[in-house]
Amino acid sequence: MIALDPLKRVLYIDLSKKTFRVEERPDLFDSLIGGTGVATRLLNEECPRGADPFSAENPIILAVGPLTGMFPLASKTVAMFKSPHTGNLGESHAGGRSAVAIRLAGYGAIVIKGASDTPVYLSIYEDQIRFRDARTIWGLSSVTSGRIIRENEPGAGLRTIMRIGRAGEELLPYSNVMIETYRHFGRLGLGAVFGSKKLKAVVIGGRKSLPVADRR
Repeated sequence: MIALDPLKRVLYIDLSKKTFRVEERPDLFDSLIGGTGVATRLLNEECPRGADPFSAENPIILAVGPLTGMFPLASKTVAMFKSPHTGNLGESHAGGRSAVAIRLAGYGAIVIKGASDTPVYLSIYEDQIRFRDARTIWGLSSVTSGRIIRENEPGAGLRTIMRIGRAGEELLPYSNVMIETYRHFGRLGLGAVFGSKKLKAVVIGGRKSLPVADRR
């Protein structure tokens, strides 16, 4: 098990080019701590003024905070994007395993930009980032697609699976993103932003550990 550094790593993913990179951004986390502060700054950096919410320019930002994974367990992910429902700032929070999975994969934030020309889902397992073909699950419900993804991805019990159903695919401007089974990014239409990018799901997992200053 490898101890995590303090929050500073940001994963940038480009769906159009099918590329990714990791940057160390201690400046973000030192001044803004994490979560909403970091997500807002990254949205400001990555989303051009006047961008259409359904355009490839509209990024999806996922960010967590320094207490994520600590006892008593905190696990809340902040999603930031330009809302197709209001045309303004979109901020939605979700629980479940989402934040812990991002932290144990080794990231403090994830930025998803661009748009795929065919349906895909992202598989993020620590430093292994894969763009999976999602054409066979496009058109399926979030429940069914989640079951199929679980059968094909490692990390049961530790991973998180964020996915959309038909509403997101059809760009319903208030559609949700399902997390695990009973959790959601349920505000301001993140599901439609996923759909506009042909992004069916994001699977995140890792087995890194959190440093403990005083085990006793």
